[in-house]
Amino acid sequence: MRAPGAESRQPWIAVFDLSVTRNSPAGSCVLAEVMGLADQYDITVFSDAFDNDRPDHVRWVRVPLPKKPGFLRYMLFHLLAPLALRSHIRERGTNPSLIQATQGQFIGADICYPHFCHRAYLANQWNLQKATGLRRLARWISYRYNAYSERRAFMRARWVVAPSQGLLRELVATYPFLDGKVRQVANPVDVAHFALPPDFDRVTERANLGLAPNHKILCFAALGDFERKGLGVVIDSLARLGDPDIRVLVVGGREGEISIFRARAKQAGVAERLVFVGFQSDVRPFFWASDVFVFPSTYEIFSLVLIQAPAAGLPVIATRLYGFEEYAEHGRNCWLVDRNPESVRDAIVHAFADENRRRSVGAMARQAAQAYSKEQFVANWQACFQDFLATSEAASHDNTLVAAPERS
Repeated sequence: MRAPGAESRQPWIAVFDLSVTRNSPAGSCVLAEVMGLADQYDITVFSDAFDNDRPDHVRWVRVPLPKKPGFLRYMLFHLLAPLALRSHIRERGTNPSLIQATQGQFIGADICYPHFCHRAYLANQWNLQKATGLRRLARWISYRYNAYSERRAFMRARWVVAPSQGLLRELVATYPFLDGKVRQVANPVDVAHFALPPDFDRVTERANLGLAPNHKILCFAALGDFERKGLGVVIDSLARLGDPDIRVLVVGGREGEISIFRARAKQAGVAERLVFVGFQSDVRPFFWASDVFVFPSTYEIFSLVLIQAPAAGLPVIATRLYGFEEYAEHGRNCWLVDRNPESVRDAIVHAFADENRRRSVGAMARQAAQAYSKEQFVANWQACFQDFLATSEAASHDNTLVAAPERS
């Protein structure tokens, strides 16, 4: 086994992401990439947090950051990460073969790995935000700062790798200089990890959540930003449903945001029909206890939850979103809806009208999720690294040939 940081003939890859952890949407993808390629490359992760399952192979250089606010974390990472890299270079006595950074988190990265286009979001979806006061101001500052930093990073990057064709189209439309240097690597999911175990006690799990066996359970899951992800639309659609047995299980969110949507549900007259469980380190039992996953988001580039829920066997009610649209077939493995309460309500009614049909749609959704395995994800990143390093070596050789007469 190779000790991290030890002398190695393997290419040294420096990876930058604020939080390379299982519970981070983008960071969990970076984590799967790093763990999957640890035997082929000498990898150093620069981050505030890192779930390092292979400390004997992967080195971690911590870049300490405050927990919030988000824009302050980004600003400090931009300041501290280059210092951490320079210090590490002095320690090793060599430069990395390749620098990869999520989004625009490291200006000067060779490969940028965006999971959002902040400039496009501000131009096209920001006005749909219903947050007010300081919360709205804080989000606007965060999006503006990220839009500024992503542009600078994309301009200097040689390649941009994104999870969905939709995001790649949007990136090139927003930043035309990216044309010709974009690639796709679809997000990964451990499908077997999310499969419903045969011994799962659905009745007991529901009872622990205050749900009865006869309840029809919709699951909504998001770390936060409930407004953008569509919980408000779900609440309004629930108020239009006459079926008193339908419940919504809301997984994720912090207390402040949960309080806002509790109040919104109360105002709509459906407070008793929503169950908020807050942030969970393991979402699987909540998927397994549910019947349908609902997610009428306004903007996603390929939300992991839209692979995880199908992997758990749940049929999905969702808007036509980047990434999701690449496998979504209305009526076959999902129900595609418009982002309004009437459309979501009609899909919910249709989903619960025929149990056999609902189960069939869920089975087809699980089959579609198989294409997003971790193995394929790692293989795709391996191909990216090989191509990048090969072109870098060729460019270096060409430069040497051109420069040779001047040195003679």
